[in-house]
Amino acid sequence: MKSFAKIVLSFIFVFLIFPMKPVLADYRSDYEYQYNQYRQNYIEYSVLKKDFLNNPTLDNQQKAVLVAKETLKARDLAKASYAAYLLSLIQEKKISYHPINLHIVSLQAAHKYFLSEAQKSQSIITSTDLKAFSEEYSKSVLTHNRSFRTGVIANKIADLVRFQLDGKEAFNTILPKLASPFSTSLADRINELQLLGNRIDNDVDNLATKVSSEEDMDNIDNETYFTNKTEAVRDIQKLQLKWIDGLIDIDINYAHS
Repeated sequence: MKSFAKIVLSFIFVFLIFPMKPVLADYRSDYEYQYNQYRQNYIEYSVLKKDFLNNPTLDNQQKAVLVAKETLKARDLAKASYAAYLLSLIQEKKISYHPINLHIVSLQAAHKYFLSEAQKSQSIITSTDLKAFSEEYSKSVLTHNRSFRTGVIANKIADLVRFQLDGKEAFNTILPKLASPFSTSLADRINELQLLGNRIDNDVDNLATKVSSEEDMDNIDNETYFTNKTEAVRDIQKLQLKWIDGLIDIDINYAHS
């Protein structure tokens, strides 16, 4: 019976820490809409570009340039929307954590940059304008594109930090319900729980520090960039589930109403 109660309580605890929320529909929907617009424009541009290459008339060239202009606008609006979506995911956790704040600033800068570039692309009239815009863009876009990669990891870290904060709040709620003075077995369990919590805090800090490190930034464009970080996040999540298991054990076996 205790085993069944433990399973039920574990589900309740998870839902208390991660309550059911509507996904930030406005930001997500806007990104999906803008991305679909970009895809449609890009397909149209590809067709007109092929037409121009097969039949390089001034008319075909101008048609390709005009659609390219709209494609660039759609691309950068999609990127601006993605930055806003990542920001919303991070900020909904309502945490103040310095390593995360650095990535929030980067995403805010990216959002502003891509909105500006979307507007700037509308001044393109000729193929010469298009070439000049693309060359300048390629020089300035790299940092902002990279903010998406670090932003994805920052969102995962924000989840971990939010879990730690909510977990500590749950522990402080259960603590007054424990019979005092603590028995030896209860004191041991509380100590184990606190040590595990401190270990998780350190692991989160180490991961956050690594993401912002110079070494990591040097390897940010590698295909394997996310591999180690994903594994680190999963390892921490396993420890957090173990921590929950320990807290539920204390609640079931030692707490009183």
